[in-house]
Amino acid sequence: MEFMGTRSKQYKELTCKNFKADCDFMIRAETSEELMRYSLEHACNVHGKCDSSPESLQKVKSRIKDVWM
Repeated sequence: MEFMGTRSKQYKELTCKNFKADCDFMIRAETSEELMRYSLEHACNVHGKCDSSPESLQKVKSRIKDVWM
């Protein structure tokens, strides 16, 4: 994608605000896999949410946004 002569790159983005949490954590990554790894680590270490069941993983994946930078 190109904006005004500059190239833009697509990233995956997830924030704790997507889960209505009172936390300013935001992560961007090139792949969903990388984003999931770091966001799940944050959720466990900071919020005590260490559930990696298929249902929880799907909930997280459903809140990932594509952003261009």
